[in-house]
Amino acid sequence: MGFDILGFIVEVIRNPLFIISIVFWAIAFVLVKFLGKKKENASIFFPFLALFRFRFFNKLFKKIAQKNRKLWRAWWNIGVIVSFLLMCYALYFFVSNFFHLIIDPQPENAIMPLIPGVTISLPQFQVLILPILLTMTVHEFSHAIAAENDDVNVKSAGIMGAGLFFIILYGAFVEVDEFQLYSRTFSSKTRLRVAAAGVWTNVVWAGLAFLLISSFPQIMNLSYESASFQVTAVVPAQMGGFNEENLEVGDIVYKINGTTVDSNNAASLTDILSNRTALQVSAEDVLLLTCYNAENRSFYDKEVVLGFRPFIGFDYQFYNNTAINITSINPSLNGGNNEGLIPVNTIITKIGNNTLNNASGITLENILIQRKPNYKLNLTSNTNEIYEINVNYFPAAPGAHVFHDIYTGLNLSKVDNFSLNVTNVFKNVTESGNNEGNIPERVIIKKINGISLNLTEYSFKEFVKTFINPEVGDILIFTDNEGQNYSINTSEIPVIPVFIGLTSETYWIPKNGIGRLFGGLFPIELYTFLYYTFLIMFSLAIFNLLPTTIFDGGRLVKEIINLIFGTKDYNLNARKRLHYEYSEKDQKQHLMTQGIHHVIGVRELIPLNDEENKKDINLEDESTFELRELEYQPHDTSTDGFIDTIEIKSYKDLKNKSLIEVEIEYEQDLKEPIKKKVYKSISWAIGIILLASLAISTIKFNKTLFWL
Repeated sequence: MGFDILGFIVEVIRNPLFIISIVFWAIAFVLVKFLGKKKENASIFFPFLALFRFRFFNKLFKKIAQKNRKLWRAWWNIGVIVSFLLMCYALYFFVSNFFHLIIDPQPENAIMPLIPGVTISLPQFQVLILPILLTMTVHEFSHAIAAENDDVNVKSAGIMGAGLFFIILYGAFVEVDEFQLYSRTFSSKTRLRVAAAGVWTNVVWAGLAFLLISSFPQIMNLSYESASFQVTAVVPAQMGGFNEENLEVGDIVYKINGTTVDSNNAASLTDILSNRTALQVSAEDVLLLTCYNAENRSFYDKEVVLGFRPFIGFDYQFYNNTAINITSINPSLNGGNNEGLIPVNTIITKIGNNTLNNASGITLENILIQRKPNYKLNLTSNTNEIYEINVNYFPAAPGAHVFHDIYTGLNLSKVDNFSLNVTNVFKNVTESGNNEGNIPERVIIKKINGISLNLTEYSFKEFVKTFINPEVGDILIFTDNEGQNYSINTSEIPVIPVFIGLTSETYWIPKNGIGRLFGGLFPIELYTFLYYTFLIMFSLAIFNLLPTTIFDGGRLVKEIINLIFGTKDYNLNARKRLHYEYSEKDQKQHLMTQGIHHVIGVRELIPLNDEENKKDINLEDESTFELRELEYQPHDTSTDGFIDTIEIKSYKDLKNKSLIEVEIEYEQDLKEPIKKKVYKSISWAIGIILLASLAISTIKFNKTLFWL
């Protein structure tokens, strides 16, 4: 399915993020107006990036770092150790995940970039705004504090926003003086502390969020009675609802027949309706709901009726006011109960003895709820053909109706008339499965209880009923195409026995003034924030520890390589030539080379063919240019005893962007080539694994990615 660009634009414009973006960029342009007088204070590249630098942050970092310096240093040292351990885990996870994607790709192994409106919807992205902001801010500030703690200069810090139509990344940013950090003044320990600081703080915050999530009910119970629910919609009668006249949107339910509704104590609405509490209910019961009025803090009662929730195993749409069209039918091997009994695209005009009339409320749903499920029902088409279908209880688990009267927690698919493929094994805890671990998925089944499958004249249900006829509690023996046997448990079909006909959201009933002040929806918003804070903090920490160039893990690995190969084997009198373009605005040029102890000369390279065309200059062929010696002043801005900057003395005829050559004598690390080769090999290997994982995930699990 192609990408709906018009729908995407409409979604963007209607989304609150678009308004946020408009406000952000408006403020950005105002800030540029005031801060832009000094170019280093503000930069904006609409609509992709805006940066605003504030000296206040530099002073703040220095002040924080200078307090309890030994304690801070010990803290960052712990971070280095933890970061290395987590790097090992990150490597194991991504490499093993990559091989899973190659050998046995599953949706849970997919690696997708977070692209609002493409891989994640805009409403979903909204809840990530604050967690992303917090993650970026604490990460960057930690780098700065660790740097200042070791007296490494923080060049600039401020706030940033990036976006296209809307903001997709924002928070604080920090620019540490990288050249100073990698000078001889500072040891590997300093560089390790600075590199690990951001990830370490993210991990700590993720741990704090996890602790708060783990004890969330206990914390909330200080100000709230229970985690109940608020009605958000009521199913109308013509759609099979029972309580259109009994409930209203906004009703906050506190108790049901005197039992407190509390999802944190195994007494949610689902628990109660499924008879998992002391309160036992059944269809056609009348329940007394005690509701809470948040405005005046009072309670009122309402009565609701419980009905049946039928299952017919097919989808349909209205053909006209007096007919429906069958659009799809659930396969029986996936739990459908009417495959083969009625064809797709059948136009139904009559249900039993009732002629359909949507305007009068005579609908399929309304008719189905009149009788207790597990019966046969006749449907009459517009050509007067009669189809007898099954009406069963709605399954509480997928694949519930694969067999006639038992449940195995499996979905199957037909390979041929003599074999079936196990396509799904439902998880015991989350999907009401009962055979997780007893049989793997994608096993080809040839026999059941020693009887060879033969679906030439039978459907699978008919075959099992005719030749095996299992009862609840029996053990079925599945035999695969290699003769291996699997013992399969059977149990009663899990169904939803009653239907109340509403949708709801969690609402915490306030206990005291604090709970009333924040409201009943605040705990849900807080939990969502904590959950995504934990998820983003930890996930990005692990991702950021991968040993490749653009991540903090790359910096850590670089230091490991330095320590392994050593940093004391130098050619003290190595020479090389550096080139850059002259700037009239700033005659000082940082040479970005460590260990320079002598500048031999500084020259302007003047092209012989065309003075305006520097492309004609061949730096290896002196016949293509003319040299002119320049006056200069060397500087040691890093204060490490080596030259790192030259200042060109003014020349009236020296043009902007003139090509300058600086010949230097420096201490060359003789092991630098092998260090770079090892580092690039590791970095490229991880980069290829990530890109390949993304490509496989895109092809296998998200064909609409990148508007394809």
